[in-house]
Amino acid sequence: MGRTGRWLLVIFGSLLVFGLCVLLGDLLLPWDQSTRIGTGAGAGAVIAGVLGAWASSVIGSSAPPVATMPGTSTASGERAVATQDNSGVIITGDNGTVQR
Repeated sequence: MGRTGRWLLVIFGSLLVFGLCVLLGDLLLPWDQSTRIGTGAGAGAVIAGVLGAWASSVIGSSAPPVATMPGTSTASGERAVATQDNSGVIITGDNGTVQR
């Protein structure tokens, strides 16, 4: 199953969980109907959001980046920087601030 199919499955599951929470809130809570439905909708939205966040971390993760061949990074000049397999932030320049 591709990414699109997985996302469609997550969306369908989130809508199902949301509707189930609204239905259970309406059936089980002891308050008036508008409060029961609102509480069920709030709980359903929270659960569907958690499901979406979890799915994003699982489905959205891609393959790790391909490593380059050793010794291919070169730099020349007064402030040149050459890195290989860097997992952090490199700050160069006079003031050391990161600009995005």
